[in-house]
Amino acid sequence: MKTIVVLSTIITVLLLNSCLHLRAQPVALSFSGPVVIDHTCTDLSKIPDEWIDAAQTNIKWYYAHTSHGEQLTIGLQGTEEDYSKYDVAIDRGRLPSEAGAVCILDNPYVDPDHYWRTDRGRKRTEDVIKYNPINLSMWSWCGQAGTYTKEEVQEYLDVMAVFEEAHPEIVFIYMTGHAQQGGKKGYNRYLRNNQIRKWVKDHPGKNRVLFDFADLDSWWYNPTTLKWEQATYIYWNGTEYITIPIEHSQYHGHEKAHTTLESCRQKGKAVWWMLARLAGWKREHYAFILYLTPYEPSAMSNELF
Repeated sequence: MKTIVVLSTIITVLLLNSCLHLRAQPVALSFSGPVVIDHTCTDLSKIPDEWIDAAQTNIKWYYAHTSHGEQLTIGLQGTEEDYSKYDVAIDRGRLPSEAGAVCILDNPYVDPDHYWRTDRGRKRTEDVIKYNPINLSMWSWCGQAGTYTKEEVQEYLDVMAVFEEAHPEIVFIYMTGHAQQGGKKGYNRYLRNNQIRKWVKDHPGKNRVLFDFADLDSWWYNPTTLKWEQATYIYWNGTEYITIPIEHSQYHGHEKAHTTLESCRQKGKAVWWMLARLAGWKREHYAFILYLTPYEPSAMSNELF
């Protein structure tokens, strides 16, 4: 009898321990893609409160990045400071469970090797998914788009597609690389960003989502003229002159995460637009593909790296 009781106790402990390590089922997000988040997605007044509430209720987000990617979290915190209803809960050690806030597991030490580029990195991403009820996962470039080849960026796209197939309950957000680089690296970054944009745009049935960091870098809303201004430079690629978007001078600075607080806040507002769309808001004017301007098809065939 004693043996049976002891065995029963051991089994109970093992079952309880297993339950502690099982991931709760994430809430399924309902939207139709492709969803492209760019500078046209920064007017918070256009987002109905019900979709802010829906995002805060349903979205659980794993955000992996290095220094440039911190512009998004700084922007979210700044937006909350300006407007308290845009509440976020950000923690670097665990996925928060705060009610009435978008909960973000924030990892600011993740380069490509630690998210998608190596077996070890992919396992780390899988482990986060395994032990956290997330329904949104996003990785941010730093300056790699300025030097990566077409093949290296395609590897990123292919791995993201593998993640999507393995975890249909999770939305994996694509991102472009920042637009701070000029010259040769800026041109390569432009090509690689267009490669990412095309991947999202050309597969509408996949319901993919793109956060166009580079587009947000290059456009600034002038409060005096009430018009958007885009910064560009001209580059000779050996065949023709190409107009390349680059970070707007209004964002030149080192207040936070290699830029200005204004640039961070613009990205924070764009994040809220994205979250509302993923929560079910059916705002449709995002579909205008402004991010492909300027865009020359011939430029896509000139592979710099």
